[in-house]
Amino acid sequence: MKLIRVTQIEKFNRFMREASAYDTEQSVIDGISGAFKGNEYTYIGTAFHKLCEGDYSNISKVDGGRAITIYDGYTVTMDVSQCKLAMEYSKSMPLAFHEKRLYEAINVNGQEVVITGCADVLNGLHIRDIKTKYSYICDEDYIDSFQWRMYLQLWEANVFTFDLFLFDGYKKDKHGLDVRGLPIVRHDPITCIRYNNMETDNLRTISEFIDWAKFRGVYDLLPDYDKNNKI
Repeated sequence: MKLIRVTQIEKFNRFMREASAYDTEQSVIDGISGAFKGNEYTYIGTAFHKLCEGDYSNISKVDGGRAITIYDGYTVTMDVSQCKLAMEYSKSMPLAFHEKRLYEAINVNGQEVVITGCADVLNGLHIRDIKTKYSYICDEDYIDSFQWRMYLQLWEANVFTFDLFLFDGYKKDKHGLDVRGLPIVRHDPITCIRYNNMETDNLRTISEFIDWAKFRGVYDLLPDYDKNNKI
């Protein structure tokens, strides 16, 4: 059985919807092949996520701020007020679980695959997803996403909320991984609710992804599911 990440199907979904100029077919292929290794946006997002999860293990004090070292050696520097905002988010849900992954075997047109997703926050049966943003936020990008629908199916939940944090004024060439001094604007939460036939919509999207991956010759690049060595 092939193992498919929700994030891979979401990239495909965004490409098919022409969500932005960055959501190209090549970006979907890179997400399958492993060619995409991260960039400033993902490194900042990972560092901010760690704080939102209550993980303060890799924080060091630097002049005028806090440096957060993320898993692959990159260091993101934030100021104290930015760190406090993330920490307050974590403290607002003291009983929540963070970074929980599930797997579900699904039969797609007679072929079984395993879909996996990792929830940022599980607060009871309410799933929350933390996203850092660096430009205009369009609510439709999230309402139309595959992610929340599949996560509600995986966790058998009814409510999913996107929590969006905008690093206002961020410019990659100017700021790089040092975001000190930038205001973080918290967007109004975007909440999505389970609906009838949601699972049918999910199955159709997964089927379209598999057909596309086979047509483009990248299906075999997906890993085989190994229950003893889960990702």
